[in-house]
Order: sequence, then C-alpha cells, then structure tokens
Amino acid sequence: MANVNTETLTNTQQRIIDAALDIVSHVGYKSTTTKMIAQKAEVNETTIFKNFQSKQVLIDTAFKQHTTQITKEVDEFFSQTFNNTTDLMKESGRFMANIFDKHRQIVIGTIKEVGNEQTKTIFTYKQEYIQQQLCTKLKEFSKDHSLTDQQYETIIFIFNSAIMNLLVDKARREYSDDEPAMTIHLDDVIELILKTLN
Repeated sequence: MANVNTETLTNTQQRIIDAALDIVSHVGYKSTTTKMIAQKAEVNETTIFKNFQSKQVLIDTAFKQHTTQITKEVDEFFSQTFNNTTDLMKESGRFMANIFDKHRQIVIGTIKEVGNEQTKTIFTYKQEYIQQQLCTKLKEFSKDHSLTDQQYETIIFIFNSAIMNLLVDKARREYSDDEPAMTIHLDDVIELILKTLN
C-alpha cells in the first residue's frame, strides 16, 4: 500500500496522520518513531504498518494531504479581487498568518527538516507557492509602484519570513513558560511592508 488516497482516509488513518505530524513538529522526522506515533494515536504499532507500509509512506501521505489542502486554500484566497495594494497586503498578511497557524505542524515540521537530505522527497510543502501567488497578485497593482520583479520578490520574501517568524515565536512560547513574547505583531509587519511599497 505505497500510495494512500488522502481523499478516503479512515478515522484511524487520520488519527495516525495527526499523531505523526504532531510528533514530527516537536522532535523532527529522524527522532520520530512508529512506536511514538502509535502511542499518540492510541493504536497498535502494527496498525500503522497495515495502513501505511512504513514511516516514510505515512509522513509522505500526511504532508501530501496538508499540501493539497494548503494549495486549495491559497488558490481560493488569491482568486479574490482586491481593491488596492493596502487591501491586498492586509488581507494577505492575515490569511498567511491564519494558514500557517492552521497548518502549523506541517510548517514547523518542514522548517525543522530544512537541509535534511533524507526527507527531501517527503517534505513537499513549499512556502514559495504562497509567495509566488502574492507576488503575482501584487504586480497587478504595479502602476501604484515602480519596482522591478526582483524587488517585488524580495519584499514578499521578507513579508512571508516575518509572518513565519511570528508563528515560530508563538509555537516556542507554547512550549516554554520562560519564553518572552515578541514585541512585534502582525499589524506591525503589514504596516512595515506597506511603507516599503509606497
């Protein structure tokens, strides 16, 4: 059962996927064991192998499921009409923060595995897709600014990275009582980027 159809998952398969993503987002792919996943999902370890064949197939299925959902949500969001640059950037900033938070396990799991050659084929989530969609949409308002393609891409990269940093900070504070909160907020990031564009 190398390919698992993410459209027709059983409740047990979904529990296993959710448990796997949670553990990977905390300890990373290499340290995640099927025994840990089984305990978290409250199933027997053999149930994992009956449903997913291997840890790699399980993680691959989990990431494909979320990547498909993220792509769908991004496409739906950017199919909207925006009034102007300010409207686009404010709505996009909120959307990106929400989607990163909603899919935080996948996002954090991907961040943890950057540079890991073993997981290169598994971790297919690409934040670049959101950046490309936003950059394309922003260029529709190009008459409002005099920027090169490279400048648009740089601004959107910084915007995306700042929002991602807010998510990582939020996750860090959830796992540590001593971690001080950042003094920058989403609205601050949006306003800074809007100043850059004007």
